[in-house]
Amino acid sequence: MTTNARLLIVDDEAVIRNFLVRVLEREGHTVIAASNGAEALDVLRQTTVDLMLSDIRMDQLDGVALLKEAREHYPDLAVLLLTGHATVDSAIAALRHGALNYLLKPVRNEEIVEAVTSALDVRAHQQRGKKLERIAQQFSQVLALEPQLEFNEVSARERVTLDSLSLDLTSYAAVLNGNRLTLTPTEFRLLAKLAQVPGRVFDYVELVRDACGYTCTRQEAQEIISTHVRNLRSKLGVEPDRPLYIASVRSIGYRLVEPES
Repeated sequence: MTTNARLLIVDDEAVIRNFLVRVLEREGHTVIAASNGAEALDVLRQTTVDLMLSDIRMDQLDGVALLKEAREHYPDLAVLLLTGHATVDSAIAALRHGALNYLLKPVRNEEIVEAVTSALDVRAHQQRGKKLERIAQQFSQVLALEPQLEFNEVSARERVTLDSLSLDLTSYAAVLNGNRLTLTPTEFRLLAKLAQVPGRVFDYVELVRDACGYTCTRQEAQEIISTHVRNLRSKLGVEPDRPLYIASVRSIGYRLVEPES
């Protein structure tokens, strides 16, 4: 469980607000309380907060509006919403604007602790992914200065051709259907790696190692490579009624699929 996090409790009912503070302080967290949305925004401007737990129905600024404002200016903030007047619309609005959970009053101590713990874990996981992505981008910038960098068997050949896709490994040029693709160095190396053996499944760790230039755990590799695959798929511009060039193999990795005739 994530302990000693900084939490912000927002509720215009003092009894509930104090109850939430006591429950979460017992779990080892530092807890700040605010009685309305405007006060909560003041707290967020003045101090770093890991998670905000807010009531929905409040005067001046309701919980959903507060959520929207907070997520816009503090994207790393985890947010939970609490309400005694649940509706489908309010639940949808909460989730659409980035709430990690939607709790109904009355709420038990265990439910509060579980929801906060889970949200903090999700936040930590997301931050770790962003950090790894920044590292990957830094590696890409360094590797871009050395386009002659070798990566396994594919480095031994100067060109890879697959159907209407052509890759020049010496100049990092990629052409699809006669059109030059604008790829980052990481995206090019990823595509070239997959093109070594069309149809073969390359696992996440191997793809990160050869496309990004470093090693990491399988979970970290999956987070990193999925972003590059998503961007690469977009640039390949495959039509919806044809197989994707890059196919996912769940929990394992990716493979390059030749388009149908």
